[in-house]
Amino acid sequence: MPIVPKPTLLLLNSLLVCIILALSPLAHAQMDGLRDLYQRAVDDCSKGQYEQAIAVYQQIVKAVPAFAPAYNGMALANQADGGDEDKTIEYLKTAISYDPKMTQAYDNLGRIYYGRQDIDHAQEYFEKALKLDPNLATAELSLAWINLLVKSKPELAIKYFLKVLKVSQDPKIYYGLGQAYFASNQRSQALEVITKLNELGEDDLASRLEKSMRDNAQVNTDENADTTNNPPGQPAGLGPLPETPDQPTGTKVRLRGKLSDY
Repeated sequence: MPIVPKPTLLLLNSLLVCIILALSPLAHAQMDGLRDLYQRAVDDCSKGQYEQAIAVYQQIVKAVPAFAPAYNGMALANQADGGDEDKTIEYLKTAISYDPKMTQAYDNLGRIYYGRQDIDHAQEYFEKALKLDPNLATAELSLAWINLLVKSKPELAIKYFLKVLKVSQDPKIYYGLGQAYFASNQRSQALEVITKLNELGEDDLASRLEKSMRDNAQVNTDENADTTNNPPGQPAGLGPLPETPDQPTGTKVRLRGKLSDY
């Protein structure tokens, strides 16, 4: 769910590569060679040749050890290739060590830790990403689900869902918002969300939310429950929906951005 249009994002990434390489103490011929290597790694990733891409990224960091985008690229390629997740985390943390302002790396770490049900670390990295980019919708959405389903803080979840809806009208976000309203016993607002889903032609989502309200007089939001590392059981009809390739708004782990974006 990118905030910046893809052409602009690609241009910014290309400029970043040029600036970092230009500032490195390398001869112009070497810098040109590294730019070519970086583009080759991006192209290899786009073609699904992940092992080859990682090998090229490793050539880059051997020449310029502090080149953070290459470590982020290795993380994305390793994850896409089904590699060791600990290695993906290592790459991302290395990227952050060289560039503490690399928002995507924090967001990606949050997604991995969420997938491991390490909710405290997931929340930590999502919040760090938001400090760097207060409008990062992917981190906001992840925090919305965490606060709704794990932390039992539906009011905070509502805040995040509403912010994400400013940049995306994905029906699944309305669905999550409706759950949050219901979980905080704001039934009239939940009914408004059901109406909105029907207007969007999402009758299935609307009926699921309506069924939850019929089957549950009140949602238990006990903040003292110990759900730090194990998400609680969900009442019928509640919970995030599986994401789809075009609408990654569930809580399934998926590293942020396309490989060609880095």
